[in-house]
Amino acid sequence: MREPGPLARRAILVTGSTGFIGQPLCRELVEAGATVRGGSRTGGPHPVAGVERVRVPDPLDRRSVRASVAGIDAIVHLAARVHVMRESAADPLAEFRRANVEATAILVEEAAAAGVREIVLASTVKAVGEGNSAAWTEEVVPAPTDPYGISKLEAEFVVRDAAQRYGMQTCALRLPVVYGPGVKGNMLRLFALVDRGVPLPFGSVANSRSLLYVGNLVAALHSVLEHPPDGAETFFVSDGRDLSLATLIRMIGEALGRPARLLPVPPRLLELALPRAESVRLIGSLTVNGSRLSRRTGYRAPHPVEQGLRATAEWYRSTPGGRSAR
Repeated sequence: MREPGPLARRAILVTGSTGFIGQPLCRELVEAGATVRGGSRTGGPHPVAGVERVRVPDPLDRRSVRASVAGIDAIVHLAARVHVMRESAADPLAEFRRANVEATAILVEEAAAAGVREIVLASTVKAVGEGNSAAWTEEVVPAPTDPYGISKLEAEFVVRDAAQRYGMQTCALRLPVVYGPGVKGNMLRLFALVDRGVPLPFGSVANSRSLLYVGNLVAALHSVLEHPPDGAETFFVSDGRDLSLATLIRMIGEALGRPARLLPVPPRLLELALPRAESVRLIGSLTVNGSRLSRRTGYRAPHPVEQGLRATAEWYRSTPGGRSAR
């Protein structure tokens, strides 16, 4: 364990603590000397040594939520229903609101009653929209386009209101695509396609996308906890280096030790061939400006993109979670 710092002697609850972001965050907080409680739907020993596991089988159950926040100073709220490619719910917005808005409201209310002073919410760039031509700053007017983004913006409102209603220190971090060991979804599929040598028609795509390595996200969360906001704050955060899809694919190939096979298909043809939503995600641009977070907390991304992709490639090669996508 490193020398005691500002987080030593603090009691921190991490919701969604056994997930892709939650586990490395818990490890970082334990190393920083904090007393860490990890919320999860299931019981048993926590996968991160030194973390007290607390079972919250239903985030709408006030009794279990109340027990999870007792004696806590700060909360990092990671648990959420995330964006899914093949939605099966009859009313997706209602399901997203139940998991992301109602559950956040209950957590905030029980935390306020327990005397918790600080809440950090992991939000998403989708709370603002789906694409842009210039990097977003915190002054952008949100216009989410899907149920997930709408629900996360409403969760931001809940957390922001807690600062006014209960005098809490609250912060929402709007995250772009997060990658790293344990990643799922499109990024994992991209690693698998490059690894298999599948030709990809994105060689002429010159878009620009912000990304975030999970190690950099953990560092950003640490910085926010060390420098609590006055009232309510919202920040964008990224690796600080934006990439085109073609460049990202080439860098994934380098990390895997396999040359990426890129075909120079004109983006206009891709736009015609792909559904609009998929076209926007793949060949559209979405960048964010994280300078406000740096000014406010002193945060600087400690890991370059190459390091993050190498770590992801090593995990992909060595674990069943990565191999299952091949």
